[in-house]
Amino acid sequence: MRSLARWTARCVRRYRFDHNPLRRRSDRIEAVAVLLTLLVLVASVWPALLAGRMVYQRGLTAERVDPEVRQQVTAVLLENGTATNPVPSQGAVIGVKAKARWYMPDGSVHQGVVAVPAHAKAGSSLEMWVDAHGTPTTAPRTHAQTVADAVVAGFGVVAGIGGLLFLNLALLRWMLDRRRYVEWEKEWTAVHDRWRRPRQP
Repeated sequence: MRSLARWTARCVRRYRFDHNPLRRRSDRIEAVAVLLTLLVLVASVWPALLAGRMVYQRGLTAERVDPEVRQQVTAVLLENGTATNPVPSQGAVIGVKAKARWYMPDGSVHQGVVAVPAHAKAGSSLEMWVDAHGTPTTAPRTHAQTVADAVVAGFGVVAGIGGLLFLNLALLRWMLDRRRYVEWEKEWTAVHDRWRRPRQP
């Protein structure tokens, strides 16, 4: 914490606007660039919030549980579970499937191959999610997943903008340093020539 405070104080002393005669024009340009970078980085919080909100709203839609989106039904297995090709499903072991029959609330009967827990036996029941047409579908996402995706989306926007800004700032500083090195070399050459010049009697 103390080292962070020292680093902050050093940055403030380096980039503050004052009438120090030792500050060159390139130093002031770098100070302005740093200030603009910080301002744009702070302003990037707004688009980050918008991106996070959009992802959050989509997540809330995926959380919905109603007959028009998805509903949970009870299926009865018609055979033992066998390990074959992977079948994507939440709440079941990937790679184990079996033929099952399930009933919709309207009384219609559906039958198909679904993912089941390991060692599932014929005649056992299984809770599964289906869409409005009775087709097996994924379980609704949890609210924790929605919040996590929204946070990641917002942070990604800030990180992307911040990375681009600091890359540009580093490039500008490199260019200014090259200019400063040239200026210092010229001044040292001039000073060296004055020192070597013989004094007039």
